[in-house]
Amino acid sequence: MDNLKVRLENCYGISSFNEIFDLSNNRGKAKAYSIYAPNGLMKTSFSRTFDALSKGDQPKEERFNRQPTCVIEADNVEIQKEQIYVLKSEIEISSDNDAVTNILINQESKSRYDSLISNINKLKSKLQTTLQKKSKFKKDDVENKLINDFQTNDFVRAIELAKEVVVGDDLGSFIYNEIFDPKAISILESPEFLSKSNEFNQRYQDLFNQTGTIYSRGIFNPTKADTSFSTLNKQGYFAGGHKVHLQGDDSSINYEELQEKMRVVHESIDSDAELKKLRGNLAKNAQTQALISLLENISATEVDLLLHNVKPENQAEFKRSLWAFYIQNSPDTDVFIEAFSANQAELRQIELAAATEAPNWSTAIELFNNRFIDMPFTLSLFNQVDAALGKDKAKLKFTFKDGNDHIDCTRSEIKSLSQGERRALYLLNFIFEVEDRKSKSAETLFIIDDVADSFDYKNKHAIVQYLEDISKVEHFSQLILTHNFDFFRTLSNSFVRYERCLMASRTADGIKLSKAEGIKNYFIGKWKEHITSSDFILCATVPFTRNLLEYIKGEDDPDYLKLTSLLHWKEDTAQITIGDYYEIYNRLFGTNYPTTNTNSFKELLFVKANEIKNRANHEGLNLEDKVLLSIAIRMRSEIFLIEEMRKIKENDTYWCQSMNQFGALIKLYVKELPDSNAIKTLEKVSITVSSNIHLNSFMYEPILDLTIEHLITLYSEILELESTVPAPQESEPAL
Repeated sequence: MDNLKVRLENCYGISSFNEIFDLSNNRGKAKAYSIYAPNGLMKTSFSRTFDALSKGDQPKEERFNRQPTCVIEADNVEIQKEQIYVLKSEIEISSDNDAVTNILINQESKSRYDSLISNINKLKSKLQTTLQKKSKFKKDDVENKLINDFQTNDFVRAIELAKEVVVGDDLGSFIYNEIFDPKAISILESPEFLSKSNEFNQRYQDLFNQTGTIYSRGIFNPTKADTSFSTLNKQGYFAGGHKVHLQGDDSSINYEELQEKMRVVHESIDSDAELKKLRGNLAKNAQTQALISLLENISATEVDLLLHNVKPENQAEFKRSLWAFYIQNSPDTDVFIEAFSANQAELRQIELAAATEAPNWSTAIELFNNRFIDMPFTLSLFNQVDAALGKDKAKLKFTFKDGNDHIDCTRSEIKSLSQGERRALYLLNFIFEVEDRKSKSAETLFIIDDVADSFDYKNKHAIVQYLEDISKVEHFSQLILTHNFDFFRTLSNSFVRYERCLMASRTADGIKLSKAEGIKNYFIGKWKEHITSSDFILCATVPFTRNLLEYIKGEDDPDYLKLTSLLHWKEDTAQITIGDYYEIYNRLFGTNYPTTNTNSFKELLFVKANEIKNRANHEGLNLEDKVLLSIAIRMRSEIFLIEEMRKIKENDTYWCQSMNQFGALIKLYVKELPDSNAIKTLEKVSITVSSNIHLNSFMYEPILDLTIEHLITLYSEILELESTVPAPQESEPAL
């Protein structure tokens, strides 16, 4: 791929973009471009556009539903989806998925595999919920109980075996967990129950059928009667002289009479010691009471069926019959089995591909471990030998070490990685894709979106090194997007040729790319040679010059103090001329620029700030414009604050004497006028521009991330504030 044409309209926020990238490698040029784009300008929209194409989709305009246009040609032919690979800025690793699998394979197949597994698991979960409701087991216990009862180790096989069971009876009244609860089953297996169950059931049922019974089947049974009357007695009901009136009796009776009546009612059971013991055991707890309640509410035929099946020799078959009845009468069963069966062929095909690609994973993992250092884990394969031979799908293993202790984890068990570590794991998938495409000689355009975010400098270097390796592959091309200027500069210092380092900006016509300037050292690369030809650069050099004076001569140096007055509104600010600044500049840098210009430096600053505000287009890095606006914003803010404090203090000669002037002025203003509408704007000034004014050649990323539009808006707000107070009265030379 030597030539890439990209024309976009209304693609995920990009209104218009039209560029041609020369990706030829003539004269040893790497087939790579780096694009610096502040956050919110184009990176995500650009990568989403290519990501959509890589999936066979068309990009969209989601906000206003406008008609998108996307024309991307590689060597004058429409680019194919197989030629695109997008490494997104968002972290995408499988441990974020609902269905986590340990299979290692290319990301597209991995996503499909996990999607199939996820769908099957959802249907499985729905079936488990149904079985949980029928059996009254906890949902998490259903699978283990089922596979144990069918003596298999596979849930699907257990379901299939359950479907084969012939169930001749209606078992809908029987709840597995109530019958086979340990406390209930201990009664069912007791000598009393085994020998007297039929007799006990007959006499127990007679309690509800005999003439004058006080019991009602399923509503009020002997256990409830014992509990109710015992509670009344304990609470002093009878001792207080109260009586109870039982349905069918002519008169009320006291506790002694009640006891005698209950003795007579239960005589058919209690006259037999074993039956009496059995009745007492069945009333012991909720689990056994559930069993007695079941006996009350089912038919005589069902009772006989239950008593037959709970015999020890019949229990295993009864358990399988219960599962079979639940499973065969649930529509969720067939839905799950059909989905499982339908997807098995595709799952096995993906697993076979994973086994085939296992050697490539070994290569990628070795490369990852060698390149990315200071990780809390090392990576390997659980099944190294079989995976390397292509006999089994690769399964990733994480080994964590702390001294002599170490632990091996699967991918699904990783829950505590930092953002940088998670991103490194995400890059493992990328490394695999690269190595796989390299082995297949697949023509590929890599779209790299802020890959260096969340990494420390050691691993950022590893990323740059790997991207440089990619650039040496003849059939690979790269567009590397970043909002990190340090990373952008590192790319230009390593393998991306200077003329292929571009900066994005927003214009009235859309997104434009322009050649980067001053990447290695903006002051030397652009400002130093243009200080006399550009008033914007002249003004922007003040904080840099002042920083050098601070390093060389200290904060008490007269030149340092004078330049401080060009960054703040001081008593002498209005009297400092452009010639005065050149004198200081010449002394520091050994230059011989003319010093005769008597025009006010402060007025030049404000004139140029207004020009920037009124300019229609802002292309390129705009560093000098951003620095100039930042200085003008703060100085105009201080003019406003000092004039306000003069009114409050009724002192026309007031000046702030604090070393941290802007911060001190805001505190005084807020204290005096806490409800002022100006505070919100002034706080934005404090947060946005103050620290950005103090810059040097190796740290000006914060101000680069600010859009020029944001600074212009803030400058306009300050102009509105300043217009509400009289202009300062100091005499000032005319510009």
